[in-house]
Amino acid sequence: MTGSVEVPGGDDLSGLPVDVSQGEEPWVRTITARAGDGDELTLTWDEVAASVHVRWSSSGRTRLEVYRECLTKVSVRDVGSCVELRVWCRDVELGGQLVAEIGERVVVTDTLLRG
Repeated sequence: MTGSVEVPGGDDLSGLPVDVSQGEEPWVRTITARAGDGDELTLTWDEVAASVHVRWSSSGRTRLEVYRECLTKVSVRDVGSCVELRVWCRDVELGGQLVAEIGERVVVTDTLLRG
């Protein structure tokens, strides 16, 4: 692990319109959010490996799948009529942020730039 990873705890996630599941290891967690149109976004992070996996699916088909290492922070929050998931990654050469808004539809913005 390259450093500490800031992730939401159970209290931060309670009351949000997401499904939360613990992995086989206590440092692995999965969040699933469903959009009004039936699309689903799943975010899994591993605090020890400092990695993240994001999968957006629609009608059982994968629309987007992203794997990242050098995870530094995960944020999950309720923003009006959407759930917003933010993932920050940074290493010596690259840094970026993936933002997923899950409301009536799923909208994903992924920025990865040289640092």
